Parts: sequence; structure tokens; C-alpha cells
Amino acid sequence: MDEEFKNGMVIDETMKADLLSSAKWAKFLLILGTIAMVIYFIMGIVVTIAPFVLPPTPMLGGGIIVGPIYVIVSLIAIYPLVKGFQFANGVKAACKTGSEAELARGFAGMHAYLRFSGILSIICLVVVVIALIAALVLGCSMGNCPAA
Repeated sequence: MDEEFKNGMVIDETMKADLLSSAKWAKFLLILGTIAMVIYFIMGIVVTIAPFVLPPTPMLGGGIIVGPIYVIVSLIAIYPLVKGFQFANGVKAACKTGSEAELARGFAGMHAYLRFSGILSIICLVVVVIALIAALVLGCSMGNCPAA
């Protein structure tokens, strides 16, 4: 049974099945992502605390820097995970009930998830470019500049 929305857009049964399948796969991947972020968070705490409770070794010193980075990354990942679940749950509810409001909520979650991922990707690319330039400048300043 086709559903026609107020703006005239029609979602047929095949589209509904595809949306429902997408929502299920999204939820599966989001659950895995949530588990990974919980593990990252725990690892960050453990790696941060380890230098203070274990006998000193050269390997443990870096934990004071790396541990908080793991914690920060895991906390930043909460937002896209929440928005991804909003997409999965909204689309699933819309497919089962035919609710435009639920479909809109689901797509709003996907929009926010993709926007966040895009902005984060741009930030990561800029950081990588800056790091490469810094490594080149630092390498040249130490006399390791490639021959021109």
C-alpha cells in the first residue's frame, strides 16, 4: 500500500522495505560503534591512571597524553551516535506506523549525523595537512630537507 505525503511524495512498499532495512543496519552499526566508544572510554581512563598506580616504565609515560585523548574522542562520539539512533528509530517507527513526523525525525537525525561527520572530516583533513607541513618544516630546520 503506497503512502502519499502532503507534498505529493509517495513512498511505496519497496521504498519502505529499503528504509526499514537501512534503519536495521544503521542500528546494528551504531550498537557496534557504541560498544567501541565505551571500550575507548574505559581504555582512556585505564591508560591515564596506569602511570600513577603501576611501577614506572618508559612505556607508561605516554598514557598521560594518550589516555585523555581516548576519553575526549569517546565523548565527542556520543553526539553522532545519538543522532544515528534517532535516524534508525525514527525511520523504523515511520515504516511501521506511516507517521510523517517520525520519518521527519529520522531524517533530521541522519542530517545531523552526516553534517557532524562532514565537519569532523574537514577538521581531520586540516589537522593532517597542518601536521604534514609542520613535519616538513621541522625536518628542514633540522637539516633533513630534501635536495631541491
